[in-house]
Amino acid sequence: MKKFFALITFLLILSAPVSAMNLTIYRDADWTIGLSSEPFTLKIAGYTNLEGDFSKGVAQFDENLYFHFDALALRDRMSTAKTFAEEEEIFAATSRFGGSDFANTVPVYTFEGGTRIYPMKSDDEREFYLLATETGGGGSIKVIGERNGKWVKYFDTADVRKQIPLEFYLDNFYTAGDTIIFDYKEWQKENHCALRYKWDEAAQWFGFEIR
Repeated sequence: MKKFFALITFLLILSAPVSAMNLTIYRDADWTIGLSSEPFTLKIAGYTNLEGDFSKGVAQFDENLYFHFDALALRDRMSTAKTFAEEEEIFAATSRFGGSDFANTVPVYTFEGGTRIYPMKSDDEREFYLLATETGGGGSIKVIGERNGKWVKYFDTADVRKQIPLEFYLDNFYTAGDTIIFDYKEWQKENHCALRYKWDEAAQWFGFEIR
């Protein structure tokens, strides 16, 4: 009988729902990237190490995040680009985040407006980085991180902007448990919507919905 109750207890433990992870955004990190047009260089703040200079190099933030950039190549190659696809290829080659090895990075365009970098961690020791870029189009947010040793871009709010009228702008962002929420608000009106990215433990990815 004791063995029977022990087995039942063990099965109940296995069937109990696993608590969702909790995400925290660290807003006090003063990590920013901006563009200076004269001369054509980047303005970078908060880095712990810089290889090269502000026109071409690698900026390290904290211990794990590296920013690879080449402002001069962007300036010179953009004059030869004839299509949007060619421009996208140039952007991807000249502005990347990830590991110290360029091959293990993801493209993040930072040569328009300004980009703030926010470390984000979970209570089960996962690390992500939230990149907030201010542009004339209402702003965009990207979340990147390592997945099985490979740097990936989990999502980009610009990818769903076509589902939101253009007059909406990014108003706020925050976390609620295992979900990252971005509030978009219509210019000079009370209309708003929320982009919700909820962590899916099985998929090891963020799911998405608009509310």
